[in-house]
Amino acid sequence: MSDSLQDIARDLARFVKQQQDEGVEWYLDEGEPASPAPAPVPTAAVETVSAPPETVAEPAAPAPAVEAQAVPAPTPAAPSPTSPADPAKKKREEDFQMTSDRFVTDTLERIRANGPATTASDAPLTAEQKTAALADLAAEVTACTACKLHSTRTNTVPGAGNPDANVVFIGEAPGKNEDEQGVPFVGRSGKLLTDILKAIGFERDDVFICNILKCRPPGNRDPEADEVRACEPFLVRQLEILQPKVICCLGRHAAMTLLQTKASLKSMRESVHFYQGVPVMATFHPAALLRNPNWKRDTWDDVRKLKALHDALLQD
Repeated sequence: MSDSLQDIARDLARFVKQQQDEGVEWYLDEGEPASPAPAPVPTAAVETVSAPPETVAEPAAPAPAVEAQAVPAPTPAAPSPTSPADPAKKKREEDFQMTSDRFVTDTLERIRANGPATTASDAPLTAEQKTAALADLAAEVTACTACKLHSTRTNTVPGAGNPDANVVFIGEAPGKNEDEQGVPFVGRSGKLLTDILKAIGFERDDVFICNILKCRPPGNRDPEADEVRACEPFLVRQLEILQPKVICCLGRHAAMTLLQTKASLKSMRESVHFYQGVPVMATFHPAALLRNPNWKRDTWDDVRKLKALHDALLQD
């Protein structure tokens, strides 16, 4: 390389460094920003190279025109199966609403045809009277030794909730957590029941919750016939005190006991039943839903019909 060419390369390198130090950016002929310039080349290195710096002599090529175009907005994702816009879900909800409306209408007609419920006393009880009567009943339950379960229980579980509730939920029997705390439906199944109630606009304090048995069967086994016979009078008296407008049985055993039937839970879920003139609905026990989550959709339909019937009864 001639001395004049080396001088040009040296001067050019100094100029580039000066421009970089001053924060000047380089642009291509098309006016698009170029890639960031490399670190300045030391003067000593420039003196030994055989050509001007590559970053100046051969700047990065401009991006293809197609890449310079504005990126189109992303296409919205297809509705999920639970999206209200999903046609299948919309059709299912329309069908459910028709079924629920027909269920409520038919039930109200049957109630009018059959006359008033017979669980109520001659004169309606006030909330204070109900509270006192339930407390007396709970004391009797605590002292009960009518069946063998009294020897294995930790606590009796009479029931809990609003003494003036319009809806009573009846389960099968206390479990381990209920036996320890003396409160119905706690633990995982209790939390699920609370969530179900909230989903239809109820708090636990709005309803009354109890079980067929007031003591826990060992190992959470099914209630035995003699245990049911010993405990059922407590449930009958509870319902007489509470005077509910509608009852919901949680699980097959609760429904079989209250309705004195051997029908399957599936058949009991398909229509309304009556206990002393009070409409009774049946659905899955929350513990069963924990084992079989695929039953939650059917339970959701059941409790929505229950709420629709409850609301209609208050207006009727």
